Amino acid sequence: MSDLDFDLDHLDFESAEQNVQQQQEEITRAAAAEALLHDDDDGCSGGACKI
Repeated sequence: MSDLDFDLDHLDFESAEQNVQQQQEEITRAAAAEALLHDDDDGCSGGACKI
């Protein structure tokens, strides 16, 4: 057996997939919350500044 042969039987792909999905959801929630916080900071909404 060479150094490049791996035993994939002991890996938990389902758990890893769930962890990645949870991390992506947390990132999405954090980005949405940050976008809400910065929405009215400069008086511009959607790139159009209020006069």
